[in-house]
Amino acid sequence: MLELAVSPIYVALIAILMAVLSTLAGAKRGATGIPLGDGGRSDLALAVRRFGNLSEYAAILLILLVLMEVKGVQDQWLHLYGSTLVALRILHPFVLFDDMDVPFWRKAGRFVSAGGTALLLLSGSIVISLL
Repeated sequence: MLELAVSPIYVALIAILMAVLSTLAGAKRGATGIPLGDGGRSDLALAVRRFGNLSEYAAILLILLVLMEVKGVQDQWLHLYGSTLVALRILHPFVLFDDMDVPFWRKAGRFVSAGGTALLLLSGSIVISLL
């Protein structure tokens, strides 16, 4: 039987991050009294997008990580991929913005988190297709 040792660590970390972001979005809904949508409030829209963006990308990135482990990629590369994934996904909610009038560090951080995520998608796809 195949035993996965590395990828479950990163699945768990992303699940914790999802729990935090969904709780923050839910708390914002409770505070604003808006049960669905964002009611035109940018703070609620951002809270929802922080969770939504993670949800949209994390699933496929974690599948790629699991497939790389199944295909025998060495542990150190799996840890590099997984830790980069977690770091980028932690960074992203802090740098997400809905107005271009934000400090440069937030724009740069968003570029790094979005660009890094795209590179993880591409590199993971290449690795599993070549093995």
